[in-house]
Amino acid sequence: MTTDTLFIIGLMTVVSVVWGALALPKLRKRLPTIYLIARSWWWMLAALCSCYLIAKITRHSEQPYQYLLVGFFVLIGLRGSYEISRLWRLESKERLIVKLQARGLQAKVVAIPYPSKFTVNDSSNITISNSATRRNYLSPQQPNLIQPYAYLNTLDITFGLAFMLLIISLVCLQLLTWQRGEYGILLFVLFASQFNDIAQFLCGKLFKGKWFKRGLAPRISPNKSIEGAVFGSLLSALLATLLGIWLTPFAWWLCFVVAYGLAVSGIAGDLLESAFKRQHGVKDTGTMLAGHGGVLDRIDSLLIGVPLFTVAYWVFG
Repeated sequence: MTTDTLFIIGLMTVVSVVWGALALPKLRKRLPTIYLIARSWWWMLAALCSCYLIAKITRHSEQPYQYLLVGFFVLIGLRGSYEISRLWRLESKERLIVKLQARGLQAKVVAIPYPSKFTVNDSSNITISNSATRRNYLSPQQPNLIQPYAYLNTLDITFGLAFMLLIISLVCLQLLTWQRGEYGILLFVLFASQFNDIAQFLCGKLFKGKWFKRGLAPRISPNKSIEGAVFGSLLSALLATLLGIWLTPFAWWLCFVVAYGLAVSGIAGDLLESAFKRQHGVKDTGTMLAGHGGVLDRIDSLLIGVPLFTVAYWVFG
């Protein structure tokens, strides 16, 4: 049995045990959000790992199912594209905010945010100002007073292009690793980025405010701390290095360099998505993944690191 298959079996076993423990009535009642996160993690990993193992099946020196994993990444791309375009369609954005409010994921507001260039001077408009932004709000009861689509700015275009490039990079990376027979590299890259999310969260909870009073990017993501970014990236790089030594042909020092680069780029990708959401006035880009939000909320840490790694692996690998 190959090392990547052993890793998948061990990973799914651990996640299944955690989800099963959290499903116990007492723990589920005490930790409902953690339960939802674990449940979503199980389904996401089950889909990814199933596609991965089936794509590796070899028959007569060929791998007829390798494009199943490509299809999985394409589906992620289609769903993410829908979540992006929904925020560009103002009525769809309004429905998303109402849905988030109904689930307690978004602060209660009396109106939906629209940039001032879309609104009409009318008594139904309410202008709210603060030090960071100045926006006009239009009552949802009068949707016909605004244009149906938002004008795209630099951030919208940058985020949209970054997401498209990520999906293309995932497909190319999968085809490259299959062609070279280095399957574990794909798992290493994906999970190195996901380790970073978990490590930053834990280090942020433990060390937030102990050395730096200022947050990492308070105007974009107030909950992110410098301590979480620094110590979380180091912790995730160390964990991912161990995984890389096990799954890849890379030397240990190269595993650490790649893992740390993915951790740092993961922070940048997370902040890019946070800025995109903040601009559109939403807490999450969707409700598909309970406890996580939308697809974009789950893969934001891959936005920058995966394309850069794919190019480097293609050129130097």
